[in-house]
Amino acid sequence: MKDKHLGILLAITGAALWGTSGTAAEMLYQSPNINTFWLVDVRSWLAGASLLLISLVHKGKGTFAIFKNHRDLLYAALFSMLGITGAQFTYFYTVAASNAPTATVLVFLAPVLIICFMAAKTRQMPRRIDLIAVLLAVVGTVVLVTNGNFSHLAVTPKTLVWGFFSALTQALAIAMPAKLFKKYGTITILAWGMLLGGIILSPALAVMPATGVTVKEWSLVIYIVIAGTVFAYSLYLSSVMYISAGLVSMLEAFEPLVATILSVTLLGSDFGIMKMAGGVLIILATCLQVVPSPRRGKLQRKL
Repeated sequence: MKDKHLGILLAITGAALWGTSGTAAEMLYQSPNINTFWLVDVRSWLAGASLLLISLVHKGKGTFAIFKNHRDLLYAALFSMLGITGAQFTYFYTVAASNAPTATVLVFLAPVLIICFMAAKTRQMPRRIDLIAVLLAVVGTVVLVTNGNFSHLAVTPKTLVWGFFSALTQALAIAMPAKLFKKYGTITILAWGMLLGGIILSPALAVMPATGVTVKEWSLVIYIVIAGTVFAYSLYLSSVMYISAGLVSMLEAFEPLVATILSVTLLGSDFGIMKMAGGVLIILATCLQVVPSPRRGKLQRKL
């Protein structure tokens, strides 16, 4: 198999597995025994331990190198709380409030938030293609949440609020760890970040435990951990060894596609034509950001 074909296959498989984890979570939420705190905490502990084992196999003692740099360790803890744990919790909470397709599509607003943040930070006008992407994302979101009927919301305000925070924490998860990943390795940072998230959320289990969890429900949890987290991250991140990061980000569109197909066919979730149209616009907005285009001039500072 050619390297490019292998990279595409890895990226699609990783994104698809992420999509299936959203549907698995939606299936779990059909049980009154499951709550978001429990699900995210168990996922963090199990996925963190699995990724740590992978890091130890590949890096050995280098897995613990970050503990020698207190500044990096503090930043990694902040990334864990705001990025990894925050993104997991808000995403799964959005799934609980709506369904997997809606939650997954709303997460795709994260790159648009990054565009706005970088424009404000650098006082530099976004590229023309980025402005088009923002416009598409706004229109797509409006269509998604109204189902084409602008007189009322097709999703609950709770879904909209949590969906926004899901995109915001996902944006932080994308923007924060670049230097840490480069210095210590992606799998290592994800492992420690998830384990710290498990520690942070553990006290909540005493207040909101999941009781009477069945074998089927545990099977779904294990699937989310192994396939939807460990395999998804490993395959997706490995794909950049063979294809460009831009192509990888475009192939990430398979995540909401798979989530929608599975959620609608297996669970009968409400995700009609207009919601799909809104989702397509949001995903297209993300894909446009890999289009080459010169940057525009700096923004004028207001006096």
